[in-house]
Parts: sequence; C-alpha cells; structure tokens
Amino acid sequence: MTLKEFIPREHGAWAMWIVPMLSGAIATRFSGWFFDFFLAFALLYIVHHPIVRIVKRKKTPDWSEFRQVAGLALPAFLMGVAPVVLAGRVWLIVFGVAELVLFTLSVKNFLDREQRSFINELAIVAALTLTAPAAYYVVSGELNSRAAELFLVNFLFFGSSVFYVKMRIEFLKSKGKWEGEAKKALAMSLVYHLFLVAILIWAAALNLLNPWLLLGFIPMLVQVIGGTLSAKTKMSFSRLGVALVFESVVFLGVLGVFFR
Repeated sequence: MTLKEFIPREHGAWAMWIVPMLSGAIATRFSGWFFDFFLAFALLYIVHHPIVRIVKRKKTPDWSEFRQVAGLALPAFLMGVAPVVLAGRVWLIVFGVAELVLFTLSVKNFLDREQRSFINELAIVAALTLTAPAAYYVVSGELNSRAAELFLVNFLFFGSSVFYVKMRIEFLKSKGKWEGEAKKALAMSLVYHLFLVAILIWAAALNLLNPWLLLGFIPMLVQVIGGTLSAKTKMSFSRLGVALVFESVVFLGVLGVFFR
C-alpha cells in the first residue's frame, strides 16, 4: 500500500477525534502523557483505513501489507500501554476494550455493506469522541462528572452530522422530494436535534452544564436548519467536510473558554 492509501481523506472524521481529544486536555492541561496518547490514537486511526481495505478484499494480506500495518499498530499499542504501566492509568484498558469492540463492529458493518447505517455511524462517532474522556483521564488521572460531560457534549455535537448528512443524501436520492426514505431521514434528524437542544437546555438549567457552552452548537444548528429548508439537489462532500472542520473549531474554542 502507498502512503496515500493509509491516510484517511475524510476531513470531518479527523475533526471527530482530534477536537474531542483536545477538549480533554483543555479541560485539564497539556502534558507529555497527552501527546503520547494523541500520537498513539493517531496511528490507530490511520491504520484503521488499510485494515478495512484488506478485510473488504477478503484475501490474505501479503507480507508487505502486514509489515506496513504492524509498523503503525505496534508503536501505537506500546504508546497506549505506556501510561497504564508507568502512570497507573489502568482505566485506559477499559477505553481500549471499548474502542476494540466499536472497531470490530465497524469492520463487520463494512463487510455487511451496512457502513452507512445509523447504528454503525453512531458507533463510529462514539469511538472517536471517547477520546475526550480518555484524554482527560490520561492527563488528570480522574474519571468524574467532568469526563462524562466532555463525552456528552462531544458526542451530541458530532452525532449531529450523522443525521444531517443522511437526511441530505436521501433528499438528493429522492430528487428534491421529502418522501420515502428522505421523509424518514428528515423525521429522525428533527427528533435528534430537538433532543439535542432539549437535553442541553435541561442540563444548563440544572447547572450540570455551563450555559455558555451552547454557543458552540450554534454554527452546526444553523447549518442543519439551512440544509433542512434548502431545496438544492446537489451537495459537495468536500465542502461539507470543510464546514464541519470550521464548526468544530468554533465548538472547541467555546469549550476552551467556558469549560472550566
């Protein structure tokens, strides 16, 4: 495999783990263990792409492919184990098992050609946004309500893209008509985003969440509203990825200011 085949090209997916991981460090501090964990997860994320390609071919990988995958997976594993052994971050084992389960589910759904199902998409979002509480734990050594809060806001934020993209794709397939699968996707998107807004307001009202954190969701919600009302029957996925990156930067900036 060439280097180009190893590097995932989905801009939005990169944001889905980098932003949560950075939010975990911002909520505490940046440290050597954070950068160790960041690099370990980056290598695992990169190696996921060629593993899926190999499995989808349903052929035994040749030695060069195995060596390339192992060349990334082995150092990632060693860097992931280091904070467990040297810093006593034993709960990282639980995070690792959770990531392995979600990774296996993702590969299975690729084989079953169900990679675009809501369950698989949300499982991927969960796997990537788990980097928020994991990074928080690696740095602070604590698993508490702040770690749970980090996971919640990151999962809700990035989960939005699953429903939004599915809605727009089905709308395009139906040639600009809200019927059949498009109507179903629209209903699911509306339910999800109403739930998102409701749970954020509820948490803020009970002082479980800083109300100012809601500002981080505004650009994303504006895009969802605009996309729902739009009658356009064309969509640029590269532009959509760039938009998600921009919204993620705003979201991270708001977390950096108000998640204290």
